[in-house]
Amino acid sequence: MIIRFLGLIFSIVLLIISIFQKRFKKWKKAVLVFISLLFLFFMTVEYLFPLLPAPKPSGDMNVLVDTVFYSYESDNLEMLTNNNEREIPVMVWYPENLENKKHSLFLFSCGSFGIAQSNETLFLELASRGYIVMSLNHPYHSFESKMSDGSTISIDYNFLKNVISIQGSEDLEGTFKTLNELTDIRIDDINCVLDKILDPYKDNEYEEYIDKNHIILSGHSLGGSAMLSIGRDRSNEVKALIILESPFVKDIIGVDKDKYVFIDGEYPLPILHIYSDQIYFKLDEITTYDMNVRLLNSNNPMFVNKHIKGVGHLGLTDMSLATPVITNLIDLGHNKRKAPETLLEINEYVLDFLEEYNK
Repeated sequence: MIIRFLGLIFSIVLLIISIFQKRFKKWKKAVLVFISLLFLFFMTVEYLFPLLPAPKPSGDMNVLVDTVFYSYESDNLEMLTNNNEREIPVMVWYPENLENKKHSLFLFSCGSFGIAQSNETLFLELASRGYIVMSLNHPYHSFESKMSDGSTISIDYNFLKNVISIQGSEDLEGTFKTLNELTDIRIDDINCVLDKILDPYKDNEYEEYIDKNHIILSGHSLGGSAMLSIGRDRSNEVKALIILESPFVKDIIGVDKDKYVFIDGEYPLPILHIYSDQIYFKLDEITTYDMNVRLLNSNNPMFVNKHIKGVGHLGLTDMSLATPVITNLIDLGHNKRKAPETLLEINEYVLDFLEEYNK
């Protein structure tokens, strides 16, 4: 990263020198300025979008990647992708020799604006150790979704506006309504995929090799909130959850003055919940996370909470590999360590948790 930064500085200096160069003829100066601008553009892209590869997984199995598609009928007209249906692209990471045995399923939903590859470092690690990983793209919620017909669906403006509008909002009633609307479509998407995996029919070759008694739900931010709701509702079909900084949106049952009111029942499944600096130190101040605090203070050993220091909310994803500068800007400067370090720490916590709760 430092080399890219120095290259960016050099390109800026070269451009300035070219502009103020007086010894060359006008046409030579113009050529030099043009070349300097090209170099500056190239170095800017390299600096802002280095697109670093995910760290090599430590498992002993070769990993392959594919995409499958699921669809279901929906009454949400704004979210339809084809006639009266909503299609969900699902990326699959899997060990090369699937036919050897049944494999645990790790089902993931990305955060707002996220894409299926949002935590590929983790997906590669799990697949290299025998898991089948399925990660959903959510059309109109994800930054970009490539559909089965080759078309592309970009993020919806109204969804983008709604997500931004609830950040730090003091209108608890309005935020509660918006959060539920945003979470509901995610829940529908995930339930569609889960239903089709668990039914007796095979929608794709990977379903044949999934161990239906070993399903792990996971998600980041909004995707994690949706998974927490599904885990509570379908606890007899799921082993455990791994959540990256998400509130229990569907556990909120109302508003009392300046606080949300949550259900009393204890969560029925083991959870590994991972937090960044951006939220962890404010958990007591954000009423949306009151249920998180309850579990954090619980003596129940099946609720495992980890705080990763020196990282922000989006720093918990592989976005920090693709564009660390922009990730850090969005995370308000919380990302103080290199992306691979954070992502490998997440892998370590996840593997330890799964060893205990996915037996």
